[in-house]
Amino acid sequence: MQSTFLSISAWREILAQTLGDCPAQDNVSPSWLVNPATRRRLKLDRYYPDVGLAIRFVGLTAKGQKRQSEWEILETEQRDQTRAELCRLNGVQLAIIDPAEEPLKQLDQFMHTLSRTQKTTPPPAPKRKAAMSRAAVQTTLQKALHTASALRSRMAKNPEQVMATLAECWRDRETGMIKDLSQSQADLAAKSTRGSKKKALRNLAVGQTVEHERFGVGQIVELDGSGAEQRISILFQENEQPRTFLLDLVRDKLSAVKKAA
Repeated sequence: MQSTFLSISAWREILAQTLGDCPAQDNVSPSWLVNPATRRRLKLDRYYPDVGLAIRFVGLTAKGQKRQSEWEILETEQRDQTRAELCRLNGVQLAIIDPAEEPLKQLDQFMHTLSRTQKTTPPPAPKRKAAMSRAAVQTTLQKALHTASALRSRMAKNPEQVMATLAECWRDRETGMIKDLSQSQADLAAKSTRGSKKKALRNLAVGQTVEHERFGVGQIVELDGSGAEQRISILFQENEQPRTFLLDLVRDKLSAVKKAA
């Protein structure tokens, strides 16, 4: 018996492998998904607006949460039915996935929803510009079905092993996404730093003291030319003769040195 966490991770990997090319929104409540009985919005765990497909995980309970009463179970079932009907009325196919149930059965139901989506893909809503064309949507859904079919063939032989492997793949994917995010943040920080340096050194003048990231502190002794051909000559403290650079190439490596009070 697999843990719910492992099953959820495996299903996230299945969605990534089958529909990873589609723009998606997580944990959203679209404006059209309003329960008429309560006037409150209902949630989708994942929504692919260009494709007209939504995902809802069911059967999940928070750690330490008490078992639902019969009345609470009935309310949950009614919300699920309302969610499915509202999706249908708005041209969205809803795939309901229960991670606690047999994975092969759940994958079959997911593939059935993909097939139904492919046959009934609506044109993009007029209020929203779709990122994918109708032809691209059909191609993506066909590819998703092919990938899901290949996964099913593997899963039929050993469901638990395949789900465990998929969960591990998702953990690796998450690690990669975290690394990419960290690198992007580092790149933005570096870009911001370079931008600050450019701003600080926008107005250069002969006699100004600057610091080069490699050659250290020096004094500008000459500015010659203009535009892309402008040159700057700096006499560094460790050199007897000034060094000359193209200003456009060296500006990012220079920072201003404040005068001592």
